[in-house]
Formats: sequence, structure tokens, C-alpha cells
Amino acid sequence: MGIIDRKLQQWVQAGLMTIEQQTTLLEFEAKQPQRASWWLYSFMILGAVIIGLGIISLIAANWSEIPDSVKLGSDFALLTLLAGGIYSQYPQRLHGVGFEVLTISFLLLCLASIGLIAQIFHTGGAWYHALLFWASITLPLSLFARHVFTRFFWITLFLHGALWSMVKLHFNSVDFYSDVEILPTFFLLAPLFVGVLYGLSNRVHKLLDFAGSLFFWFQISAVASLVFIDGSRSMGETSGLGNAWHMTLTYIITGLLVVGVATHPTYRWLNKILLLSALGLLLLYYQPGGLFSGEHYTTLGADAGGSWWLGDDIRAALLTLTILFLYAIHAGNIGHQRTFNLMTFLIGLRFVVLYFQAVGGLAATGVGLILSGLLIIGVAWAWHSWRERLRNWSKGAQA
Repeated sequence: MGIIDRKLQQWVQAGLMTIEQQTTLLEFEAKQPQRASWWLYSFMILGAVIIGLGIISLIAANWSEIPDSVKLGSDFALLTLLAGGIYSQYPQRLHGVGFEVLTISFLLLCLASIGLIAQIFHTGGAWYHALLFWASITLPLSLFARHVFTRFFWITLFLHGALWSMVKLHFNSVDFYSDVEILPTFFLLAPLFVGVLYGLSNRVHKLLDFAGSLFFWFQISAVASLVFIDGSRSMGETSGLGNAWHMTLTYIITGLLVVGVATHPTYRWLNKILLLSALGLLLLYYQPGGLFSGEHYTTLGADAGGSWWLGDDIRAALLTLTILFLYAIHAGNIGHQRTFNLMTFLIGLRFVVLYFQAVGGLAATGVGLILSGLLIIGVAWAWHSWRERLRNWSKGAQA
């Protein structure tokens, strides 16, 4: 019995609908064209990738013996065949997997073709520039994709190419691959840039299909950015933080994001205040000076004068919890249940980490371990008990 059958049966038993209505709905659903399941798409795409790897392996074994003209000719011939197949499958793209499999194969081959041309003509260049060029020439085709994997694949490679290309603009004088000073700039720029693109995708109809993938990467990059700066501040590491603010693009993208949030047509004033507050605190987090002094609570000792919050590790935890709380309220207010659950889980997890930071060596003792276990159970219970109340409150908050 499928999900629809079970739901309809429950509704009939609850008196929400009659048996005649249930029969009518089931007959209607039976006449609808069946869409291919996600696993079918996945296996079809996996098969295409494996075939491609097999062809590459055969060619690689005799690569030096193949003339460059044959390499390029075969490559463009295969591109032409795939393009013809995509065109022939275009009318059936809404109901078949052929269009998506050919599309993802064509996108992969375009990327391989860039590498092939660079290898034959010794053009050089960086991988992120190649990704950015690939994303530019394949954007028109990706707009016609209907399966989420194809759009997610394009968005993922485009974001990597664009972000690393922008970071490279500021770090021409350092070792781009080994200098850790590039990390603060990347982790600050990533959520800002993806957030701007997500807002743009919601306002431009042609880009609306990319909104889901961009929202996913926005949340991943925002959490990664917060974890990175929290860890850096907690360990007293400030190297490279100033470089993030020396980059002109940081100011431009930040301004665009602020304007986008402030003028969002569907956000109420409460959501705008929550988002802008969380953004402001994240930007403050990355400021080289400001709230942080380089001292730790565990090393201040009696010099702290009883002010336990003077340590950077404690201040970082409090700032992280505030940012997560603001975003959780925003997510609950607009009905994003999964995001709200994730934020509240991270809040509970950060409370546990803060406890271990605060108690220090006490957790290594038997009594400390017992207290730590009780705290973890208590946090889990509180999270389970209060998240629904918090969500209902945030969802009903007036904006």
C-alpha cells in the first residue's frame, strides 16, 4: 500500500472524507503519468558515469599514441551526438530520464573537453577558472534541467569556481594552496555570496529552479562559517581575519545581501530584523578586534576577577548561541521546520561544548563524567520538550 492509499484510508476512518471520495481520488491518481523515482535517476546517471570512466580508462592506456587531431575530433563528435540526443529528448523531458541522463553526460563532457583543450594546447590556468568558464558556457543548458541532481551539480561546481576565483583576486602575492590566511576570507565570503544568489533566484523566474540548491549551500556555508570562526576565536587564532575585510568584494556583497533582506517582498519586519541581526553578529565575529582579546577563560584564573565571560572561548560560545537562536526564530517564523530543528540541535550541541570548556579538568574525574552525562541527557530532554513551544511561538510572532 502506497503513502497516498494509507493517508486516504486514515482520513476515511477519521471521518474526514467518504469512501466514494476515496475511490474517486484513487482513480484520478491511477490515471496520472508516473514519474521516475529518484533511485532510477541515480542509477541511470551512475551508469553513464561508469561508462564514461571506462572509456577514459581505455583512452588513457593509449593516450600518447593518439594524435591530437583524433582526440579533439572524437571529443567534438561525442559532444555533437549528445547534443543531438538532448534535442531529440527535449519534448519528453518532463516524463523521461533520457533527457536528464544525456544532459548530465553533456555537462561532464564539456568539463572534460576544457581539460583536453588545455592539455593539448598547453593553455595552463587554474582549476577554479576552468570551473567558472564551464559554468558560464553550460548555464543555458542547465536552465532546462528538471531533475534536482543536474541543477545541484551545476550549482556546486559554479559556486566553487566563483568563490575561489574571487578569493584569488586578493591573494596573488601568497601561496594560494598552502597559506591558511585565505580560509577566513573564503569562509566569510561563501555564505554572503550564496545568500545573494539565493535571493536573486527567488526574484528571477528563470533562476527559480536553482533556489533549492542555493538554499542548501547557503545553510551549509553559513554553518561552516560559524563553526570555523567559533573554533578560531575559541583557540585564540586571529591570523588572516583582517584579510577578509581588506577585500572590496566583501563590502559589495555584504551591501547587496543587506539590501536583498531589507527589501524581501515576503519577509515580515520581524524576519528582516532577525536576519540582519544574525548577519551583523557574524560580521562582528570576523572583525580582527572588537569583542575578542586573545585571552582564554581557562588561563585567566584569578586575574579574571570572577568575570568568566572575559575569555574569548566563552564569548565565542555566547555569540554563536545568539546567532543560532536568531536564525532558529526566523526559520520557525517562516515555517522551515527542518531548518528550525537543525538550528535547535546545534544550540544544544554548543551548550554541551560550552560546558566542557567551562568545567575544564572537572570533566576528567568520575564525578565530572557523571555530571557531564546528566547534562547531555538534560540538554536532549530540554531540546525535545521546548523546541515545539519555541517553534510555535516564533511562527506566531507578529511581524
